[in-house]
Amino acid sequence: MKRITPDVKKHIVLTIAVLLLFLLLAVVFTRPVAFRAPGAAVEHVSDPPFQAWSLAWDIHALSQNPFNLFNANIFYPNPYTLAYSDHQITNAILAMPIMAITHNPMQAANYMLIFNFFLCALGAYLLTVHLTGNRMAGVVAGIAFALAPYKLSHIVHLNLCTAGWIPLTFLFLHRYCEEGRPRDAALAALFFLLQVLSTWHYGLILAVAMLLFLIVRLITDRKTFTLKWILALAVAMACAALLVVPFVLPYLRLQKEDPRFTRSLKEVETFSADVKDFLMAPQENLLWGKLSTGMRKEVTENGDPAEVTEKSIFPGLMPLLLGLGGLIYLFRKGRGEERFSLWFYLAMLVVSAILCLGYPLYIFGHRLRVPTLYQVLYYVFPGFKAMRVPPRFSILIALSLAVLSGFAVKALLAWLASKRGVKVAALASILVVALLLVDLMSINMPMEKIPKRDEFPRVYSWLEGRKGDSPTVELPIPLLQNSTLWLELDPIRTYYSTMHWKKIMNGYSGFLPTSIYDASAASGSFPSRKSMDFFKKNKIKYIVVHRAELDPVTLGRIAQWDRTHEDFGLVRSFDSDDVYQLK
Repeated sequence: MKRITPDVKKHIVLTIAVLLLFLLLAVVFTRPVAFRAPGAAVEHVSDPPFQAWSLAWDIHALSQNPFNLFNANIFYPNPYTLAYSDHQITNAILAMPIMAITHNPMQAANYMLIFNFFLCALGAYLLTVHLTGNRMAGVVAGIAFALAPYKLSHIVHLNLCTAGWIPLTFLFLHRYCEEGRPRDAALAALFFLLQVLSTWHYGLILAVAMLLFLIVRLITDRKTFTLKWILALAVAMACAALLVVPFVLPYLRLQKEDPRFTRSLKEVETFSADVKDFLMAPQENLLWGKLSTGMRKEVTENGDPAEVTEKSIFPGLMPLLLGLGGLIYLFRKGRGEERFSLWFYLAMLVVSAILCLGYPLYIFGHRLRVPTLYQVLYYVFPGFKAMRVPPRFSILIALSLAVLSGFAVKALLAWLASKRGVKVAALASILVVALLLVDLMSINMPMEKIPKRDEFPRVYSWLEGRKGDSPTVELPIPLLQNSTLWLELDPIRTYYSTMHWKKIMNGYSGFLPTSIYDASAASGSFPSRKSMDFFKKNKIKYIVVHRAELDPVTLGRIAQWDRTHEDFGLVRSFDSDDVYQLK
């Protein structure tokens, strides 16, 4: 048995310390999510319950019938309803042990949120340590990427917090370029696959970045591109593409059946960033959030409130300063692979910033009628027409600055160690980390109570006991009458369906089918012969009437309809819910 040397022991201890640091920061940064995970979510009326439903449906479908994965239970009677948003299959598979232990979708989603902040830190750390050979540089890069303000602005979106596979993809692309081992190409393809199957947004963004990586490599070092090297990478990526195909087909079918299932340039314009948005921090940022209040208010007054979340793309002051320092160091001292890192991460930083501006180009409120890079890619790059939010390219800005910050830290510590000694360099590294944490630290997240399974309204446990799909609609559906109220109602109803998994006409997602608007219209005229015929036509069996959400006049009309129509009858009454059956 080999004896563990002191150097190996030191390496193990330091690695464990780094892992614990990243885990601690993930918990602190998302506080108090870890401590309220079973029965609460970061305050948001719609997205967190929907994300939890998504994980739960994936796990349910994979355990019952994987071939039925995309025929989720929402938006009945439409097919492929999981494809109305990100399927998040990677997160779901990783969440399986949590769900098996807790049987709590919200708890699983909360723990996966924390895990993904940890994974982002670990991925950027491993990438930067490989490029710089410096552990402290990796720590700084891990913190800068994981806690980037852009990530903070999307803390209610589990899919958009899942970005840790991006730096891991680049890690093995770098290694493949340096050593030419096919296994590194295979691992790069694997992590690309895991990212694509986490969220289409980052899968598409990563594909653009990988293409840029290869272009810069071709320009700076053509000798890398031997026939053997090209074939091995092509085979690895082709295998990844083949594994993605089954998950792409439902989206393509939806696009074919519904012409609206494409993001227009008009939608892209709505969410395109202005140059000044690079100065706007998310309100969840402890240091810069309040200073950006006026900018966020201006965006809210002039457009969709969701634009505030998407356009809060301030990258942080310390990552900017350290990133600039890293560029200066690489320009002056970079040699060999460091020169490639200089040109690639600089190119990715610049290209990503340009793509964040989308189409058309806005500079401090002034619209310029000029062609943009995003407009070109919209027409020529596969998948771009499915994305409407250009500022999501900020994830690449965060990674570029994180890696470049690592080079700055490496140079700074080496200089201090040679001039002032190791102790001064150690103190300087602690100071840099402290300043970075002050710059990026979050506020205490406002939390919203989410009922646990034993707290669900009793009507859902009754539905659980019905046979078959038991197609159901829950009323009212005020999407057309009061969309704000609808955002409070249908996402949580979607979450409640994790108890029974019956087909429901209700639902929530990133894209809404025509059927939910039709159901809302029917809900507005309910009860009437027109609404009853609509529900019968769609083979609805049960109508759940939430009495607390309807006015007394409507409730009186429903009771009258029950007394005078034989095809509509009360089946069960619960605390504030009535279940009627269409015969």
